[in-house]
Amino acid sequence: MDASNQTQLLLCALRHFGIAVEQRKEQEFLLPGEVQITIEPDGAFYLYRNGQALGRFSDVVRLCTTVQEKAMLENQ
Repeated sequence: MDASNQTQLLLCALRHFGIAVEQRKEQEFLLPGEVQITIEPDGAFYLYRNGQALGRFSDVVRLCTTVQEKAMLENQ
């Protein structure tokens, strides 16, 4: 899928899940809690926290649920 389509898909999913984007630079998205998502040229989503890779996702819903789970763990 085209990177711009992936960007729109990610933004829509983040909005749907109520996940805020603090900063955006092209294909990099900084979320609260030092969480970062990047979109690779092949359309895959990479999730990082504090600079550590947490996983590669092709499913944006799974990515967003993982972000929510990580945020919930931090709040406990």
